[in-house]
Order: sequence, then structure tokens, then C-alpha cells
Amino acid sequence: MLSRIESIVDQLMHSNSLYQEELSKDEMMSIYDNLLDKVSPEMLMALDDERLTKRVRRVMATQMMTKLLDGLTPEEVEIFNAAVEGR
Repeated sequence: MLSRIESIVDQLMHSNSLYQEELSKDEMMSIYDNLLDKVSPEMLMALDDERLTKRVRRVMATQMMTKLLDGLTPEEVEIFNAAVEGR
């Protein structure tokens, strides 16, 4: 399962320069390795490539957003949170 996810990570990183700039493939694979301890591999194996790619993309986008938010000042985080909450 991990090799299937690694192939998708490779494709997504190759097709999106933001992923290449902000994410480490090794870090992403470590995250997926930890996630596989919490999720049934059989459930993921049943997913077709399109659905699995969507799930992998969501995790990568979340990780990228986390890295971007880590670089913000507390005031910038407050502005971001207000925008997300619609305040």
C-alpha cells in the first residue's frame, strides 16, 4: 500500500511546484506510514486510483497549509482565522 501511495505522491509533487517547494517526499511518506497504522490497508486497497489520489492530495494540502501557517506571526494567524471563520 505504501508503494502505491508513494507513486501518487511522486506524481503530485512532479505536477505541482508548490508541493516541491514546501514538502519533503520523505516527510510525506513518514506521515502516510503513520496514517497506515491507524487505517485499514484493506480499506485503502479497495479504493481506485482516482479516489486514493484525492485522499493523498488532501493530506498533502493539509500538510502544506500547516507549514505555511507555521511561518505566520500571531497577528497574521488571527487575521487568517478571522477570514476563515467569516468574521
